[in-house]
This record gives sequence, structure tokens and C-alpha cells, in this order.
Amino acid sequence: MIKKIIHIVCILFLLGNISSCDDSRSVTQSIPTGPVNIVFDLNLSSYMYLSNPGEFAYFDGGIKGVLVIHDYDDNWYAFERSCAFEPSKTCSKIWADTMNLQFVCGEYIGANFSKCCDSKYNFQGFPTNAPAAGRLAQYKIQKDANIVQIYN
Repeated sequence: MIKKIIHIVCILFLLGNISSCDDSRSVTQSIPTGPVNIVFDLNLSSYMYLSNPGEFAYFDGGIKGVLVIHDYDDNWYAFERSCAFEPSKTCSKIWADTMNLQFVCGEYIGANFSKCCDSKYNFQGFPTNAPAAGRLAQYKIQKDANIVQIYN
């Protein structure tokens, strides 16, 4: 009888640990990505500002574009601009909100921003506000001296 109880407790413990490993906030959920091969030189005047932490730029490529950020932690990130919540919707595009240090989902109509959903993300691409549960799709980024390359 004691062996059965110990066996059941062990199984419940293992099942609890397995399910707790599933942190959906760290998983990109079916966000489409496209071919990306972007190279730029930080010595060029058009990209020099990206040397400063907190700066970002939008590039063509991928599905809806690529967002490159030089974060305040001095790390570089490159994300697909499709929102993690309903990425196929036309309005579902990621924009930098520098006033609140976050990314938001929506579109600009003229000069006015119209949100597509309430999803918000930190500069590392993790959701901070629902309905998005998954991280933004990330492209590889490599910085060698003043040359930055984004690729997949």
C-alpha cells in the first residue's frame, strides 16, 4: 500500500514538473517568417544612430518587415514584425513605442496609430500584455565590429 502511494505521488510530481516546463511565453507560436539577409555598416551616417543603446530601425524583409533594436542592455535583437497574436491579420504589425519602451501591435492610418490588439512586448520580444502568449519571431543577428548582419 505504501509503495502504491509513493508511486502515485512520484507520478503526480513528475507530471506537475513536466507541465510547469511549458512556459508559453517563451515559445513563438506559428508566426510566419520569410527570407532575411540584411547587412549594414554602423559607420554609415544612415545607421550611425543604431550604435546608441535604445535605438531601433525597420528594414524590408521577412513577411511584414524586420525590426532591429539595440537594446539598453547593449544586446542586439531582430524580430519579424508580425504580432504573435493573429499574425496573418493585415493590421497585425509590430511598432516600437519609445515613450513606453515597448513594442505594440497595430497599423498607422495616415499619422494616427490604430491598435490591432492589446498585445505589448518588451524589447527582448516577450509579451507583457495579452492576448499574445508567445514571443515575437526572432531572426539571427551578428555584430562584428561595425558590421551588423541579420539572417535566417
